[in-house]
Amino acid sequence: MPESATGVALNTIEVRYTGGMLALNRLLMTLQNKRMPVAGFTLGGDSDGMRATILLGCPPESALRYTAIICALEDVREARPAETIEMALIETSRDWRAPAEQSGIEAHEDDGTLVASGEPEKIDAFLAALGDGVEDVVRIGPVARPEAGGGV
Repeated sequence: MPESATGVALNTIEVRYTGGMLALNRLLMTLQNKRMPVAGFTLGGDSDGMRATILLGCPPESALRYTAIICALEDVREARPAETIEMALIETSRDWRAPAEQSGIEAHEDDGTLVASGEPEKIDAFLAALGDGVEDVVRIGPVARPEAGGGV
């Protein structure tokens, strides 16, 4: 589980809701009024409606309690834990396929740039395995990938 700069574990929840800006305002006010330890917030939309991915800097038990509070909001269709992953965009002169497989990450090349994703610790191991072969790297994360199964 990744840690924030303060050393507290980051727990990710994904919230799916309907209702547009008013619903977003209610969600944000709930985060603020309940003093939830938000370490990151990403908003997106798809054909199913709006989605907010929230990184909470707290123990897992507290994150589950906060998820239950969010789930009770009238516009929220679903709120559930999500897997935290990290992404990295890498330029390397070295063959990356074997280190990617050994590190247990997903990677592919897109127009000369290596795109790698996985758990933060595995991305660290992958970059260490590449060693001096890394010419440039941009790390993006932590971000969330929804887990399979139902919501809270």
